Amino acid sequence: MENKKEEYWDIYTKDRIRTGRLHRRGDKMKAGDYHLVVHVCIFNHKNQLLIQQRQPFKKGWPNMWDVTVGGSAVAGDSSTQAAEREVWEELGLKIDFSEYRPVFTMNFSDGFDDYYIVREDIQLSNLHLQKEEVRNVCWVDREKALQMQKEGIMIPYWFLDWLFDIRDTQSFDAHGDRKKMIQIEYAGSKRLKSWMSLAEIVRDNFPGLETEEAFLEYRDTVIRNMERRSAICALDGNTVVGILLFSVKRNLICCMAVHPEYRRQHIAGRMLDMMMPHMDENRDVTVETFREDDEKGTAPRAFYLSRGFVPGESGISLGYPVQKFVLKMKS
Repeated sequence: MENKKEEYWDIYTKDRIRTGRLHRRGDKMKAGDYHLVVHVCIFNHKNQLLIQQRQPFKKGWPNMWDVTVGGSAVAGDSSTQAAEREVWEELGLKIDFSEYRPVFTMNFSDGFDDYYIVREDIQLSNLHLQKEEVRNVCWVDREKALQMQKEGIMIPYWFLDWLFDIRDTQSFDAHGDRKKMIQIEYAGSKRLKSWMSLAEIVRDNFPGLETEEAFLEYRDTVIRNMERRSAICALDGNTVVGILLFSVKRNLICCMAVHPEYRRQHIAGRMLDMMMPHMDENRDVTVETFREDDEKGTAPRAFYLSRGFVPGESGISLGYPVQKFVLKMKS
């Protein structure tokens, strides 16, 4: 049986504000009182999750396999202090959590559960397991973890599969920053709805798309380009966050845009890199963008200049003043 000294938790309001009152572990929580729990999920470079088997005499999921560590914050603990303490107590592993934040928080009936994602290669032989808590540890990949869950020997976290997709806290955090997960591909018909959703967001930056009739014509143009593999998109999962149409015949960038919430992540450059091998290296590549005195032109002009384009002649396109930018190709 467990033989632990009395443990006390800080009591929080539903808005996660400390009340200054304490709760003794094991007593029934009062209505409206909440406490803090933390979990730490450690992944290695092979995308394997370090899991632990709980002792058969533990309360709460005895003998079951669990994520790396988890437990309640004791009185006085901040969330990061609790995470650091739990890792040390259960595994004998020192990790500095001072620069970490929870990747996500799960609310449960009696409190808040902060989940931390850590990426670190660890030698299992260097761990010192807390015999009162931990029976065993091992590394598992996604398939093995889900199989263990099907077999009924892994705690049934409904988000277990999802954990393997957010293992890198630099590519996905609580605010949805997934910059390292952005994929660039040739857009097919299955991307059309999401493509047009993005086009709707940025249509004010494309003269000639003001009317619904013009927007439907643009949709037909996108379909044609998708069919001839001259449509490139950036994807965050299944969501199109960048679009590029180009013409091989004219050596022309017809349309390029990035979702406002995904800018400054080099998406435009990656799409351009996928396009360039299709262009005729004996002809200049051109694009029309805004003129220098147009505030809409600040970002696109800076981008094209950074990629070696030079300003060309000015003109009018669809009734709007524009300027041609030219990328001089070597013969």
